[in-house]
Amino acid sequence: MKNFKKIFGLITLTLMLSTANAADYKIGYVDIAKILNESPAAKGAQKKLEQEFSPRNKQLESKAKKIKKQKEKLQKESDIMSKDQIESLKRKIMKSERELQRDANEAQEDFKLRRRDELGKIESKLKEVILKIAEGGKYDLILTNADVTYASDNSGINITDQVLKKFNSK
Repeated sequence: MKNFKKIFGLITLTLMLSTANAADYKIGYVDIAKILNESPAAKGAQKKLEQEFSPRNKQLESKAKKIKKQKEKLQKESDIMSKDQIESLKRKIMKSERELQRDANEAQEDFKLRRRDELGKIESKLKEVILKIAEGGKYDLILTNADVTYASDNSGINITDQVLKKFNSK
């Protein structure tokens, strides 16, 4: 935190000292989140992931329904079941619940990995587009929402729509 304050102070001081040269710098801002929400490539990747993981999710839902039925059976028929049958069914239910939880966690981890892969592909293409726009527009600095707390949509700094158009045309 101390280093961040020192760096921030140094940057602020540098900017204040170079205000005379500020007109010489061309700065742009790109809202990556907006592009990832609005671009057809990102929407296509999301649909691809949904289709890929849909069968697995249905399988998990089926297992959950089976466990629910077993629990209902235990509640309804516990009066007519022997003590051993009740214990056996309870153990079976607990085992099924553990398996379901393990399978659900595994599916979630697999989904996160695949999502990261898909987003990584999109982000690398997006970086290429941003670099081309930066070089073509002779920008000195391009910031993204990870680096910026606020950038007005109406300012000339925000080039998100320009990047989105060029990204979608690829």
